[in-house]
Amino acid sequence: MRFQKTRPIREWTDVKGIRDINGPQCPQVISPTPGFDTLQNDEDCLYLNVYVPGKISKDNQLSVMVWIHGGGFVFGGASQYKPQKIVLGGDVIVVTINYRLGLFGFLNLHDPLAPGNYGLWDQVEALRWIQKNIAAFGGNPKSVTIFGQSAGGMSVSLQTLIPSNEGLFQRAISQSGAVSFFAIAGEKAEEKTNEVLLRNTNCKRERVSETLSCLQNLPAENITEAVTLTEFVNPDNITAEIGSMTPTVDGYLIKKDLAYPENWDGGIYQFFRSIDFMSGTTDGEGNVGFFNIPQNVLTKLNVSATEAVPKSVLCKVLAPMFVQTGAGNIPSLTQEICDYYTAEGVDEQSNKVFEFYGDSWFIAPSNIMLSIHANNKENTKTFQYLFTNPSPFPLLPRELLPSWLKGAGHGDELHLLFIISRDHIPEEKLKTIDLADVDRLSMDFIQYWTNFAKFGDPNSNGLPEWPSYDNTEEQTCAEAIDNRTKTCFVTCIYQHKSISVKQCRVL
Repeated sequence: MRFQKTRPIREWTDVKGIRDINGPQCPQVISPTPGFDTLQNDEDCLYLNVYVPGKISKDNQLSVMVWIHGGGFVFGGASQYKPQKIVLGGDVIVVTINYRLGLFGFLNLHDPLAPGNYGLWDQVEALRWIQKNIAAFGGNPKSVTIFGQSAGGMSVSLQTLIPSNEGLFQRAISQSGAVSFFAIAGEKAEEKTNEVLLRNTNCKRERVSETLSCLQNLPAENITEAVTLTEFVNPDNITAEIGSMTPTVDGYLIKKDLAYPENWDGGIYQFFRSIDFMSGTTDGEGNVGFFNIPQNVLTKLNVSATEAVPKSVLCKVLAPMFVQTGAGNIPSLTQEICDYYTAEGVDEQSNKVFEFYGDSWFIAPSNIMLSIHANNKENTKTFQYLFTNPSPFPLLPRELLPSWLKGAGHGDELHLLFIISRDHIPEEKLKTIDLADVDRLSMDFIQYWTNFAKFGDPNSNGLPEWPSYDNTEEQTCAEAIDNRTKTCFVTCIYQHKSISVKQCRVL
């Protein structure tokens, strides 16, 4: 099934295909981000896991939450996320799913034989399976919420813009990931990816069918090793087109570049606004960029990132790449970004560099989708959150980050939803963590998330009030630990103008 659209699984009457443990992860690259362990992987990876809270009843169907994992569309898997806290604390059913990654999930040869977006089709087929079968597990197929973080959040957002998904889910939670030009590769990026892949595999042929056959017969590791980020990024020409292994415009699921709302048609708007939508970010999203800047670029600039990240990294690398990806080579726009994200002091300027990374990749896209969703006449609800409480069990190991890097990092909310191993935390450090406070916040967080999944509204008795998103007012979300409000500015190259990005109070 390599480079082919997902097919429905046939019904069976025995236990074949049923496991009491997670299936293997999909083939993937080794993550550049520490903490993402690559477990056993296999191309036969399209498994999903159903977690139920004890006894089930067809007469008392429970709401269903479907988790789509993150990992930049190139690594990760369902087995890394153990949702028992959500299931038991919120009395819901949680389904975690695998989907194909990297080139296996998104290679687009611009031909009906290999149109791309296989990973998105995997997600859709999982949702269709849930519609057909979840009642047998005590789930309500008419109360399904999709939720995901990072690339999983981008996947969630993309699925909300595909009208053919009508009826597959009723609500969506996008955590630190929304539709943007980082979530959808442009045509030039696709061409660059294909060029590198075919050169390194020696699979370029006159006919697409022959090229595809060559790729389909290669060992899986030849595919995963054929394309790397360092090969894309040229430190001598940073605005050169770079490749991507993400969703693309395929003419089927995604008919136009959805990174730009002007490409959304009436059917897309109607479907998006027919569901309840929640989206939010952490206040230190850009921290993930610390691991993602290629070493060859830092070497070229003579920079040691652990000591400081000077303004030159922003002005000569991140800003030009951002502008090039979204709008082409526009030096004036690059300079505007460079001028805005400026601070006095070495540590302060270093944080400004990664603040831009977080604003452009995560915060601005999330706010744009929230604003569009809230501007509707449907009887659906919109909610926003900002998470500012650094995790004691972070997705990005704190000891590998410089002390000057501030804020709650990318994925720092995940320990509140999922069971995260604490085995790697030294005993002395564990003694300094107020685990009771962590558990209290986790219980509140789970109640907010599962309330939204059940009712389209995170509020309930005993929780701080969380007002719905309103385009006309500065947003205020539920207060839990830190009442800090942050307002930031980002240059929005979707429309080549500056926008004020509203933020909300925090969880």
